[in-house]
Amino acid sequence: MTDGRDDPLDRRPIRLGLGIGGSLADVGSLAAMAERRGFESVWVAELTRSAPIQAAAAIAATSAIGVGTAVTLAFPRSPTVVAMEAWDLDELSDGRLFLGLGSQVRRVMEARFGVPFEHPAARLADYAAAVRAVWAANRGAPVTHDGRFYRISMPTFHGPTQPGRRDVPILLAAVGPVMSRTAGAIADGLLGHPLASPRYLGTVVMPALAAGARRAGRTASACPITAAPVVSIGADRDAARRAARLQLAFYATTRAYAPILALHDRESIQGGLRRAFVRRDRARMVELVDDELLDAIAVAGRPDEARDRLEDWLGAAASAGAAIERVVLSAPWYGLTDDEHRDMIETIGETFGG
Repeated sequence: MTDGRDDPLDRRPIRLGLGIGGSLADVGSLAAMAERRGFESVWVAELTRSAPIQAAAAIAATSAIGVGTAVTLAFPRSPTVVAMEAWDLDELSDGRLFLGLGSQVRRVMEARFGVPFEHPAARLADYAAAVRAVWAANRGAPVTHDGRFYRISMPTFHGPTQPGRRDVPILLAAVGPVMSRTAGAIADGLLGHPLASPRYLGTVVMPALAAGARRAGRTASACPITAAPVVSIGADRDAARRAARLQLAFYATTRAYAPILALHDRESIQGGLRRAFVRRDRARMVELVDDELLDAIAVAGRPDEARDRLEDWLGAAASAGAAIERVVLSAPWYGLTDDEHRDMIETIGETFGG
């Protein structure tokens, strides 16, 4: 942040990233805006568009800012393909890529992508090892990969070796303790879920991450947390808070995220949220997310109060024991039009950038 104000956020050793999305043209222009405003990085999701292709659009529109995928869905793709794509994007960006990998949840993997979903944490760890084996082979190392889930006996196509190339940082998306331990053991960072509150990151994710790191003989600092809170701001405070409620409500319909609700004594709302979602009753979904839950998880309100709210969010995370390296400000998207989503991202950029 470069506006020169005496602001606690400016003094924190925490990097600010910006979640971007929309059309490929929007991805490029929003990435360029984030770079102009001094953000450390931009991050693209994989919802209706391919994360690697969006990353390419962001890279092409920028020259210095980091570009991350949050996330590239691993299991529908061969690890060799992901290794190739990541190295291509890292070359295109001159070393600015962060490769965020995620497992998603069973229903999405099976119903949308038609791939099996078993042992996701162990499989993702094996996947990351396979990706790194491909990179090592491309540098000229005589390696193959023979893991529990992936066997790659020809990791390179015997082209010219590239001995100077780096391993792209791999961050794993994690919600529960099992995946958090896995990230702590093998990843270069952990991507927090937008529904994960500061309290959840500190009391559930961080201890598991640290345990995984210890088990692997390294420190927790080897796998810093990138948090991604929902940030919803606008001149109309009620509308901004409603958009955040609806986004949290959408996420909270997923059974795998019930422990986050339980930590805040709200597990009982999940059934009502799921019924309202099936009925497309968004008004009821919004109603079920009360003010206390909203403010425990998200940053929502007017632009003039947003910086203080983010400071409170970061303070709560620190108090809970979460060691956060980066915060990716993530605009709500569920229930918004494309124009509303872009406007929200631009407002976030104006509010928190230089």
